[in-house]
Amino acid sequence: MSGLTKDVRSVVGASRFTPVATTTALTGTKAERTRAALRDAALRHFVADGFEASSVPAIAAEVGVTERTFYRHFATKDEVLFGDLATRLEWFSRALRARPRDEDLIVSVLSSMSSAPIDPQLMVEIARLRSELLSPARIERVFRDRQGAMAAELRRVLSERGTDELAAAVRAETLAGAVFAALAVWTESPRPHDVRTLVALTERALEQVRPALD
Repeated sequence: MSGLTKDVRSVVGASRFTPVATTTALTGTKAERTRAALRDAALRHFVADGFEASSVPAIAAEVGVTERTFYRHFATKDEVLFGDLATRLEWFSRALRARPRDEDLIVSVLSSMSSAPIDPQLMVEIARLRSELLSPARIERVFRDRQGAMAAELRRVLSERGTDELAAAVRAETLAGAVFAALAVWTESPRPHDVRTLVALTERALEQVRPALD
């Protein structure tokens, strides 16, 4: 644990990771409670043993489930540290389709991005662990993949709204690029992570590309 920041150590303690977002673990469905328990156990192992050395069988055993159950909830160990992005994209997709068709596109994107029911402090804690446990190249690869997924969803929605295919593709790539540029800057920042800072960076990034959306 010598490479961990003081803030992460204060959350993890000597051998525990106790995320703030425990509502799902306490009140969700059985599947949601299992997923939350596996996530928390995995984070404890990542901190104690290192990401590469952490064992999926050991994580599953701590929760009292099989290795197969772990993989039903997380396709890979990486997904534990990037699952918040996948969840936000799912909610973003649904929320974006519900926004008024004549609404300012940047307003629609920002409003849709805030729709996911993710605890802000848990989001910050996972972002810190990503930075501490994974290489910048590995983080960038996953961000690029998620950026592509967001762009594809934006392109579909814009096409459904009658935007011609080329304009939809350009606008989608531009918007997704701005969102993930802000996320990358936030992730790489030496200052403590704060969701309000991420929101402000995202707003600035989207406003900077507004001229390209016309």
